[in-house]
Amino acid sequence: MIRFLPDNWREIIWRPIALAAPDAGVYIEIMAPDFRFAVALFLLFALAVLRLARRKSLPPNFKPTLVLTGAIAVAFVPWLATTANGRYFIPFLLAIGPLCIALIFQMPTTRSFRLALAMCVVGLQGFAVQQAPPWKSWGLAQWKDAPYFQVDWPDDLASVPADYVTLSPISYSLVAPQLPASAHWMSLANAPAASNDTADGRRARAFLATTQSLKLLAPSIPEYSTPDGRPDAQVLTVIDTQLADHRLAVRRADDCRLVKSKGRASMAFRREALADAEKTRKFGFWICSLQRTATSPVPTETARPHPARFDAVFTAIEAQCPRFFPTGAETRIISGGEMRAYYSSELKVYVLEEGLVLYKYYRAFNPVRIGTRDDVLSGKAKVDCNNIRGRSGLPWEREI
Repeated sequence: MIRFLPDNWREIIWRPIALAAPDAGVYIEIMAPDFRFAVALFLLFALAVLRLARRKSLPPNFKPTLVLTGAIAVAFVPWLATTANGRYFIPFLLAIGPLCIALIFQMPTTRSFRLALAMCVVGLQGFAVQQAPPWKSWGLAQWKDAPYFQVDWPDDLASVPADYVTLSPISYSLVAPQLPASAHWMSLANAPAASNDTADGRRARAFLATTQSLKLLAPSIPEYSTPDGRPDAQVLTVIDTQLADHRLAVRRADDCRLVKSKGRASMAFRREALADAEKTRKFGFWICSLQRTATSPVPTETARPHPARFDAVFTAIEAQCPRFFPTGAETRIISGGEMRAYYSSELKVYVLEEGLVLYKYYRAFNPVRIGTRDDVLSGKAKVDCNNIRGRSGLPWEREI
């Protein structure tokens, strides 16, 4: 995953300042501006200027401050070279606050001025936290009382062992402990297709081949539900399309049912009071029995091309920007064309039957037009690898 990694030396040098940007995705997924690194750089500069102007040498007790400054500066190197993810920089995110106060303490000014400056620094960062509170921004549901993610399991599901698979990128694994201990749980969201012969692909096939009672657990979508809460024909087609890569399919439409969940409803209404029962009665999970298929079928409601039809176009894009479009991604059929998802860089490339080729970064609102299929294959149309919309540049320069 290269989500937070800088793309060039300019972004590396500016990273301590960029941490203060009120944008999500700078060093952590949510918006969490941190002014303290910029403040520390300013204080180091001001301390040097004041000491030189007054011709005062550093006091003997400055050594611990100098050691802490050096440790944080050195820590930036492996951090930015590996993940640049804030969760792996927490010790230094904690240490930068005391460093700012230590630098203020070393200023050759009056005690009152140092105290006022320290209060300003604390107030500045406190204001940032107040404007972008993290407490209700991170989790999709609040963990309050056991079982933490409530589901109204019927007796036949709560007591009978079965194996469950999910398709959502959110695994909903908090649901798993509410099932019998012998039940198994697997997410197919990023699992290799049945035709993939990698180690992960073989493990996925082995799990799916040995299970005796396999069920799908999918979050319900009220807009695509029948009056009794089951998935309608349209969403079942989409589900079967996603299951087809794993040689699975929903056994029967009438074998699906809705299991209500206050935990699921709380995700939909987490920024407001939980809605009334009528509004939330279709929020929960669809449970559908699955069956194995001999091949990876494509739903027959429309005539769709073979998955390898546009592989040459994807290969050409991957050759242009291997860092953002690494080889090995699987081709998936979508409505009107084909798509490859590059999970390490969070980018997708679309090749449409009408001839257009586009890419989209997960933080960009709209896809970017690369060109036509013929232009990509001939080399006339190329991705600007130094300007990936939604990612490239400093936070205040990015286009979404």
